[in-house]
Amino acid sequence: MKMKILILGVFIIAILGSCKKDTIQPTVIPVNTTVKFSTDVYPLIATHNCTMCHGSGSSTGLDLSGNYSAVRTNLLVNAVVAGNSATSLFYTNFSGAGHKGISLTTVELSNVKSWIDLGALDN
Repeated sequence: MKMKILILGVFIIAILGSCKKDTIQPTVIPVNTTVKFSTDVYPLIATHNCTMCHGSGSSTGLDLSGNYSAVRTNLLVNAVVAGNSATSLFYTNFSGAGHKGISLTTVELSNVKSWIDLGALDN
């Protein structure tokens, strides 16, 4: 009886020891230090037609229909925490499954993240 328990114990240890722990490596999005709001971020608003929901008179509280300066200011007030993309809705809404059916490409997402993490500059 002791021999059966010993064999069973060795068998269980061998099985558990052979299991590999699957680890998921997070996707690291590098910071693009040359990103500019005017050329890399602002055009995304038009490309993805963000003003359909976030236009003038929008009930969402985020109006992206103005000129470059107005849009940047509105983002900083409502959706961007300068220097912290992890808490900025403008980034986090797109970094998962997308926002309302809109998915950004890896480059677009990287540009938004970089712009925010670099201080959401007026450039």
